[in-house]
Amino acid sequence: MIYRKKQELEVTPIEGCMGGEGTVFMEKLLYAPEEMMGKGRAYVRHTLKPGVTIGSHTHEREMETMVIVSGRAVHKINGETQHLEPGDMIAAQPGDTHEIACEGQEPLVLIAQVLYE
Repeated sequence: MIYRKKQELEVTPIEGCMGGEGTVFMEKLLYAPEEMMGKGRAYVRHTLKPGVTIGSHTHEREMETMVIVSGRAVHKINGETQHLEPGDMIAAQPGDTHEIACEGQEPLVLIAQVLYE
């Protein structure tokens, strides 16, 4: 069993995440790959303040799912734009190119998981 309280999670600032704007604050929920049974490289909570983005990137031989916890986002994937709100999720499949940005004045909080193909 793995159990962690929120106050035990280390917050790591990532400046210009994937070539994006501003600083993304990352909390590792699981340490990959050892706590993901070797099947993934990330299970994290990201917080993006207004104006912060995760830049455009392509997933090769992996997929990424994101669930919006709070705030609002603009997500662009393969040229399509989506506006996301709490409870919405996306899944970028192998070969997909996407980016995400905080939309509005409330911070965006999301859970992201990256699994190997």
